Amino acid sequence: MSIEIDPVCKMKVETETAQWKSEYNGKTYYFCAPGCKRTFEKDPEAILTGKGPLIQMM
Repeated sequence: MSIEIDPVCKMKVETETAQWKSEYNGKTYYFCAPGCKRTFEKDPEAILTGKGPLIQMM
């Protein structure tokens, strides 16, 4: 089992069962929910550099 961190909300995501994925600059990013994927796709560079919105799950 491989785990990646959702770059938007920082939740752990199992890559084998992830429903939401996005490719950016040759890398696959995995998301816990469609909202995180949409947020990332609006401005991936901002998310990856820490300048975009951060969603925290409670």
